[in-house]
Amino acid sequence: MQQQAPKKFNSIGLVIVILFFAFLTNPALGVILVVVGIIMKIKNSTLLSSHLATRQKTTQPHANLDRTNLSVDLTNIRNLLPSNEVDIPTSTPAVVPKPQGLARQQKYLHIALNGTLEGAEDIVVQLLQNKAVIPAKTSALSKPKRLERRKKYLHIALNSTLEEAEEIIAQLPQSDRILIEVGTPLIKIYGTEAIDQIKSMVPAGTYIVADNKCADLAPREVEMMAHAGANAATCLGVAPIETIDAFIEECQKFNIDSMIDMMNIENALAVLKKLKKLPDVVMLHRGVDESEFSKEKQIPFYQIKQIKGNYNTLVAVAGGDTIREVQRAIFNDADIVVVWKSFYQPSSETAQLAESFLKEIK
Repeated sequence: MQQQAPKKFNSIGLVIVILFFAFLTNPALGVILVVVGIIMKIKNSTLLSSHLATRQKTTQPHANLDRTNLSVDLTNIRNLLPSNEVDIPTSTPAVVPKPQGLARQQKYLHIALNGTLEGAEDIVVQLLQNKAVIPAKTSALSKPKRLERRKKYLHIALNSTLEEAEEIIAQLPQSDRILIEVGTPLIKIYGTEAIDQIKSMVPAGTYIVADNKCADLAPREVEMMAHAGANAATCLGVAPIETIDAFIEECQKFNIDSMIDMMNIENALAVLKKLKKLPDVVMLHRGVDESEFSKEKQIPFYQIKQIKGNYNTLVAVAGGDTIREVQRAIFNDADIVVVWKSFYQPSSETAQLAESFLKEIK
C-alpha cells in the first residue's frame, strides 16, 4: 500500500483567514494588510523577471562578447573594387548569416591572390570588367590564340609611340586576319609594359607579336614576352643555334608561337637544317637600313616555296610596304605579310590602307 505524500502548507488560505478576521475586528487594519500584500507581490515579480533574464544571458555563449569586436575591417577589400561595382558594407554584421554553399553539380575556378595588394587590384578590376577571360573548362596551362595555317595574315608593326599606336589601332578594321606587332622601338622605350598597353588597346582576342629580336638568353626573354601577354616572340636567325633551339623550346613551354627573323641571312634553309625543332614562323626580312642604303637588295621571295617545300612551317615576309610587294609575297605563297611604313604614324588614310592590304592578302 503506497504512502500518500504529506500535503503542502496552503499559505494562500492562511492569508485569506487572517484578512477575514482583520476586517471583522478592524476594517482599517484589513485594508492596510491588503495594500502591503499587493506591494510584496509586485516586488517579487520584478525580482523573478530579473533573475530569469540573468539566467537567459548566461545560457547564450556569445551574449557577453563585445559586438563591436565582431565586425571586420573591409577597407582594403573595398579599395580593390571599382566604385558602384559591388556593394560592400562598412563592416560585417555582428551576427554573420550563413554563406551560400557550393553547388555539387557546378565546376569552380578558385583564384588565389598571393602577391601584393597592387597586383590583386589589377586582377580584381579585370575580373569585374570582364577583361580577364575565364574558360568554362580549365586546364593546367591554358592555350592562347595561335596562328592558323589555312589563313593569310596582315601583320602591322607599330614602331613609333604608344600614343600614336593607340590612334592607329582605333582606325583599324576589326579582323581576325590582322596581327599587331609591338615593334622593337616600343619595347626598348617602354619595356614589356608596351605589350600590356597595346593589348589593352586592341579588341579582345587580337594576336600580339612581341618583336624582341632575341639574340641571347632565350629562356628569360621568352618568359618575359609571354608573361606580358604576347602570342608570339621573335628571335634573330643570326643568333647562335643554341639560342634559337632554346628559344623554340621555351616558346613551346609557354604556349606562344616562335618566329625566327632571317634578316641578314643569305640562306634560311641552311639555318633551319641545323635546328633541333622547327619554329612556327620563318620570317624572310629585308631590313630598313638595307632598303634605304642598298637599293639593289631584294626580298628573297623565291625562298618561300623552298622553305614550304621542305618544312611544315609558316612563312612571313617583311620589308616590303607597297601594294605591289604585298601582291608578290602572296603570289609566292607567303602566309604573313609584314608592313610598317604606312602605319608608323596615324593619318586619315590609315583605315583605307589597312582595308586595301587586307583585300590583297587572301
